[in-house]
Amino acid sequence: MKKYASFLFCYVIIISSFLFPVPEAYGQENFEGTWEGVFMNDFEVLISFDGNNQGNIKMMSGGNIIQNDKLTDIKLTNNEFTFYIPDKQTPFTGNFNDLFTELTGEFIFPDGKKHTIQLKRKMQAANPLAAFKTAKENKFRAEDVRNDLLFLYSSLKEQHPQLYAFTPKDSMELILERLQDELREEVTLEKSYLILSQLTDAVKCSHTGVRLPNSYQDSVNEFGHYFPFRLYFKNGKAFLVSGNFESKQLILPGTEILSINNLAVKEIIEKLFFMIPSEGCNVTTKYHELNKRFNALFYFLDDSEKFIIKYRKGSSVDSITASSCRLKHIQSLYGKIKNDRQVSFHYMDNMNIAVLKIPTFAMPDMDHYFKQLDSIFNDLKKANIQHLILDLRGNKGGHPIFAAQLFSYLTKKDFIYFKRNAEVKDFEPLYNVMQPNKNNFRGTMYVLVNGGCLSTTGHLISLLKFNTNAVFIGEEPGSTFRCNDFSMQFSLPNTGIELNAPRVTFETSVTGFTLCRPFPIDYRVNNSLIKIIDQEDEYVEMASSIINK
Repeated sequence: MKKYASFLFCYVIIISSFLFPVPEAYGQENFEGTWEGVFMNDFEVLISFDGNNQGNIKMMSGGNIIQNDKLTDIKLTNNEFTFYIPDKQTPFTGNFNDLFTELTGEFIFPDGKKHTIQLKRKMQAANPLAAFKTAKENKFRAEDVRNDLLFLYSSLKEQHPQLYAFTPKDSMELILERLQDELREEVTLEKSYLILSQLTDAVKCSHTGVRLPNSYQDSVNEFGHYFPFRLYFKNGKAFLVSGNFESKQLILPGTEILSINNLAVKEIIEKLFFMIPSEGCNVTTKYHELNKRFNALFYFLDDSEKFIIKYRKGSSVDSITASSCRLKHIQSLYGKIKNDRQVSFHYMDNMNIAVLKIPTFAMPDMDHYFKQLDSIFNDLKKANIQHLILDLRGNKGGHPIFAAQLFSYLTKKDFIYFKRNAEVKDFEPLYNVMQPNKNNFRGTMYVLVNGGCLSTTGHLISLLKFNTNAVFIGEEPGSTFRCNDFSMQFSLPNTGIELNAPRVTFETSVTGFTLCRPFPIDYRVNNSLIKIIDQEDEYVEMASSIINK
């Protein structure tokens, strides 16, 4: 197992973290804020922890952002402070001084080397709410935003390996020209973000997108006015799931929502889709993210303190007025945040069906993951299990070596993971023939997929389709045999909005796949609104039903 360690990403290689959720943190009140320092004598580092139990690390070199990653497993135990950078497979361990003004610790790279850093707490504004209001109302000259559009497009032309794969160059430049022409007056940071996202959306790449500066987004998370209901979107329509009601006037779950503050649902979907990066012709990713993060996305369209919601009531239309709420109140509508990096395995009641859920391929501990897989598949072999449900829903990817190791247990024949890419020599083993594991599964496999399956997970899905007889259940995955990554991040010179631009295309060693051709699903899940409201797992139910037939 140790031989795979040399193939891990080094710390400066960027994997897009636009959509990765962050688990719960502990003791946040002691270290909340921003910490700054210098790493390896060359790189400026900003590490921030906010009041929503989230963290982020940003590293800069010569004004360019070379790392911008979410943090997980944030823990303060006595005086020892730890966190983890999943995109780099890098843990941090350190200690605060008595006044919690300095943090000294070390990063432990995947190769085992330790690198120390000393950070100091960055002074915060005396009145953060007032500072946020000032930043929110600040406007940029139209010329400055136009120049940021040009900088964004120039950066993509320089970095992106497949910039015109889905939108031809002349069409892309027409979009750029239109956006520039529409900039006739000063605009806010949030409006600039909406404009810029229209250009990145045209690339149709799940690793290409823009986001607000972390410090501003943190303020939005804390002080923003959010729509107070959870909605479910499907086929261009929206339905109520749950909400923070203030009065006795209630809307029943399942009710169709027609408009919010006179903005029709169809228009809401169209505008929010621009902010959700996805691959090619795929829309399942956009719906998947919209159903997970609607309130956070809708903020950028409407941050009113009051919302007039029109809904269908029988054959007529009625309305209700609701007050906005903070993001922390929204989170309760979506249930408790689960550990999104924990492999789970169990048998169903009849003991002839096993369920294996792999939530990510950004694993914190490679050896533990490899040992866990070996134990699981050894157990499956000893028990002679004939049916395996492999749950890949919502797995946004990670390092390909974790997917390759899993695949070795799922195939009966030799395979090659990637088509050779001369730009990435560290993946040499993945360009050569690999063998199935001695404990490989030999029964029937049922793979659960949805729009949240991205990047490395898409690669694995294509290998499963090409090399095995797996049965696919669900909806079209977010990506399959090809995607772009090894991303660089740029801070746009005037607005400070951040661009994520991939530099390398990775393609699996398969044939028969065509860009924009829908992935063949054997059994489509309806995603019933009633099942969603009742929190029932329609995917597993369908897999069990198919097996029992």
